[in-house]
Amino acid sequence: MRFSESYRFFIVLILGLILWQSDSFGKGVGPKEDYYLVHDYHDDWQVFDEKYKAYVPYVRERHQDYRSFSLFFDIENYKGYKILYYSKRENYLFIDASLQKKLPIDSWIILDVDSLEKVAKKTNLFITFYGVNSSAEEIKFLVGNKIIKNKNAVLDETDSLLSVRPRTLTDFDNFFIIILLALIAMYSFLFNYQPKLFDRYYSFKDLLTINTRDDSFAVNKPFDFGNLLFIVNLSFTLAFLFTILRNINENFNVYSLSSFFSEEDSLLAMFSNFIILSATIFGVFMIKFISVSLISNLFRLDNITNIHFFKIIQSSSIFFLMLIIWIIFCYVSWKSFLQLDEIYLSITVIIFFLVRLSLIYYTINKMTSLKNLYLFSYLCIVEFIPIIVGIRYAL
Repeated sequence: MRFSESYRFFIVLILGLILWQSDSFGKGVGPKEDYYLVHDYHDDWQVFDEKYKAYVPYVRERHQDYRSFSLFFDIENYKGYKILYYSKRENYLFIDASLQKKLPIDSWIILDVDSLEKVAKKTNLFITFYGVNSSAEEIKFLVGNKIIKNKNAVLDETDSLLSVRPRTLTDFDNFFIIILLALIAMYSFLFNYQPKLFDRYYSFKDLLTINTRDDSFAVNKPFDFGNLLFIVNLSFTLAFLFTILRNINENFNVYSLSSFFSEEDSLLAMFSNFIILSATIFGVFMIKFISVSLISNLFRLDNITNIHFFKIIQSSSIFFLMLIIWIIFCYVSWKSFLQLDEIYLSITVIIFFLVRLSLIYYTINKMTSLKNLYLFSYLCIVEFIPIIVGIRYAL
């Protein structure tokens, strides 16, 4: 029976201590109880004993007549925290026996531990309070940490450390996503709507094949609706490529070439510029076909006009599709490459035009018996001079 009563007594005692500890744990300290208690120095006071000529632990019964109370403070243990001081009596603060300041009465003083280290130029300090105190219990010297009372602020802080937040999208990011999805939809549409033409336009094997008698619609009817769709798609791809490069590199500003383009960075202005740029590129391809047709007539090469134009569109479609995939990858994951190594991009495009020029040369040379001098003159006018002019404006 006694064991049972003792057992109950200890249970009640333990529960009481737990509740008392939990209640005291939730309370703050310092001014307006705005700080968590990290350490209380009420048991760490020391006083100078004349008898022993040394500092000894403070004992209330023996040191009631003392006016000076000291303690050792290690900054390394409390970096990032605050020192909280309070006393109803007037005191003077000494650090390493050097007077620092007169402390106010009945008022909390908050000192930053990190700032104290910068002032003291050391981490181990000997702090002394001298005044008209009757005992060390009249001085409160605490180390605390600021309480964030706003629960939302605590959740936000936690979210920023533990959860993934969506990035803030700019107008160009929205434009980039919309046009990219539109391009993917366009390529998917062409793949399903014109599968045979798609296989021809995006085939390396067909690109390198020179057929002297090609009667397909892809070659002989450049203004067939299916062919026009592929030219429009190539125009969109090039316009998207130029827009990305302009956004990344300020030196690549194709909009400065005409007053039709808007210099604004709003989403509507970007769409407007994209449509104008796509239409301009499409117009350039039409001018290219007209120039090829006229100059081939001058050189009596009417039979190579269509194959020449087809090879231009076919090679450009393959190359710029691969290039736009690479540019999109760099823009998303390796943007610094496009900013720092633009010269490599320029060299790659120049190499493509030179390879395309060689391909067209061998195609025409196999299809005709034209002398090399006339063929070279024809290609200089139709291909080489535009390349030189383009390089001049690009650089």
